[in-house]
This record gives sequence, structure tokens and C-alpha cells, in this order.
Amino acid sequence: MLEVENVDSCIRLLIFDRLRSCWLIRDKKNIIIETGYPADNRKLFAGLSRLALTPQDIDYVALTHIHLDHAGGAGYLARQNPNLSICVHAKGARHLADPTKLLQGVRRAHGEKFETFGEMLPVPENQIRTIDSGDIIELGDTHLEVFYTPGHAKHHVIFFDPASEAVFSGDALGSKYKNRPNFVLAPPSDYDMEAAKISIDLIKALAPQKIYFTHCGMNFLSDHPHFYEELKRSHERWTECIFSIVSQNRNMDDDMLFGAFLEQLPELKQFPDQFFSFRLSVKGIRTYLQNRERKTGL
Repeated sequence: MLEVENVDSCIRLLIFDRLRSCWLIRDKKNIIIETGYPADNRKLFAGLSRLALTPQDIDYVALTHIHLDHAGGAGYLARQNPNLSICVHAKGARHLADPTKLLQGVRRAHGEKFETFGEMLPVPENQIRTIDSGDIIELGDTHLEVFYTPGHAKHHVIFFDPASEAVFSGDALGSKYKNRPNFVLAPPSDYDMEAAKISIDLIKALAPQKIYFTHCGMNFLSDHPHFYEELKRSHERWTECIFSIVSQNRNMDDDMLFGAFLEQLPELKQFPDQFFSFRLSVKGIRTYLQNRERKTGL
């Protein structure tokens, strides 16, 4: 069920369900950060309506990356508002214009669950604005600074709002669900542990006071003084765990690998509602290790 929360005088949080959210900043120009799955488009429009807005009132959509649960609704907004600009890293832009290969990858990763995500609409090329580190999205009194943060995906960026001292983190800082610890998000096909750790350090250096997670909601860093180091250690621990397992049996199938992973990290067993995400991360880390071996022989 859709929820709309007031974060401050400018920022609103639209919660599609307990797993996904997006953010709205109202200023002289209005921006939506993230859009959910394609199937979330009705909830997104309903959230705008609840705030007395329509798609025509939105000037920008900013995407941290093009994975379907973040970018899936962009084409629906673009169709409703031909003056809307969709901001995305250059490495993801072509997949918004033609999502064919993106959807093929999502289908491979998610299997039957793919059918529940909805139809992704292409974004007209003239509505796509490519962004990278150093770019600024000007909204009026508010502006968002863009930083390139690969690791989770090679097309990932984050947005820093100096006014609220907050970072819109996408998946660069994992997930933070209510009553859950912070989880690593390392899906196939271009997860890179070292790049992920560098991106975490980059965000730490910005010294944000708040993290606005896409999955799901707001987190105050004052409550978690060791947040960044613990997250980097989780990336290392998960990767070391999978490396040790596959080193013993390179032909182990994905189900066996996931079972062995849970045996080595038994604290994760208490979160069965996250097993699907964990499975994707296990696959992503395995792919990362295979790619690393091909490149370095290690």
C-alpha cells in the first residue's frame, strides 16, 4: 500500500511497499529520484496526485542506475510529460532508450518473477540527460551534486543534497529495511567488490548526516557511527565466503552454493524474506570472482 511521508519542507518520501521507495524534491523545479518497477507506475502517479501534483509538474527524474526496480517507471513518466528530462549515467542511457538487452538480463536473473515487474517503456532519446561526477542538477534553492559510484553496477551514481546534508544512495550503500540490518546488494552482472568499497569511501568523505535509501527509507548516520566500515567488511566477508566455497568445488550449482553460503553466514538465516536478494548477490559475487580470475589469474 502506498505511503507518502513528509521528510522536511522540500522532500517527500513515496513508499511503494516495504521494499521500494522513491523521493520527491519540490522547489522551483521538481525532481523525482528513482521510479520503482514498471508495475509501480500507478502507485507513483497516485503519490503525485496525493501531493496535488501531476507528471506535468515534474521537471526531472534522477536515476541512480538503470536496474528495473529503480528505473522501470521512467518511461511512463516520460510518456505523460514530453518536457521531462531523465538524468542517468551515460553507461546506462542507451538501455533506457532501448531496454531490450536490459530486460533480457533481468529475465535471466529473476526467472519467473520477471513477469510480475511489468512492461518497461523506452524513454525517448531527446528526454535523456547523461550525468557524471561533477554535474549539478539545479532545482532552485536546492541542488543535487552527482557522484559516480560503480561497484553495485557500472552505471551507478549517487546524489548529494548539501541543503539537507543527505545522500540519495540508490544501492551503493546496500539496503536498510525496517527492523533489518544493512544488507550488501551485489547482483550480476557487473558487481565489483573493490569498486564498491571505493564508492563507499567516496560517500563517507561527503560526510552526509542522513542516507536516503531506495530500499527503503531514511537512516540517520549519527545512530550508526561505524556504518561505512561495517558495510565494507560485509562486502569482504561475503566475497571471501563465496571464494572459499567455490575454491573447493568450481562446478557447484547455484542452489548448492547458496545453501553453503548460508551455512557459513548463519545469521542471515533469520531473514528468509531476503533470500531472493541474497541469492542474486551470491550470483553476482560468483560472477565477480570469475571475472577477476580471468583478468588476473587470482
